[in-house]
Amino acid sequence: MTSGKPRITAKIAGRALHPLLRPFAVGYFLTACAADLVYTQASVFVRHSVPEFADITEWLLIAGLVMAVLAAVVAVIDLLGERQFRALPDLRMYAAGSALVMALEIYNLHLRLSIGADAITSTGVILSLAATLVLLVMPSQNWARMYR
Repeated sequence: MTSGKPRITAKIAGRALHPLLRPFAVGYFLTACAADLVYTQASVFVRHSVPEFADITEWLLIAGLVMAVLAAVVAVIDLLGERQFRALPDLRMYAAGSALVMALEIYNLHLRLSIGADAITSTGVILSLAATLVLLVMPSQNWARMYR
């Protein structure tokens, strides 16, 4: 691997796109998890079945998935365009973790759209916590270092 900085393929106005898009996806997923925890712990929501609060988490998941797909497309463009990105030691773990988070959140959204607010208290919060855990243990330091 050469010691120089890699050439970023996907950029706008000279700024790399992946480090601009990924924090939005992570933020939406973490906010959806926090909203799930509030929903399950605040008995007033569960007792009165407040669908509006459940709709918020659906929109957060949709926004997170849109941003995650955009970040994944940009990451693939960077991977195909520069050899230094493909040489990262944690690349496979990073890609697998990102794919796992997206799969968990897609299934989470599917349950919410098909079952409704009841999905949050049964399995939705567990899926959100699992996705958050994967995000926390995912090796992203080397990937972020390439963009500095």
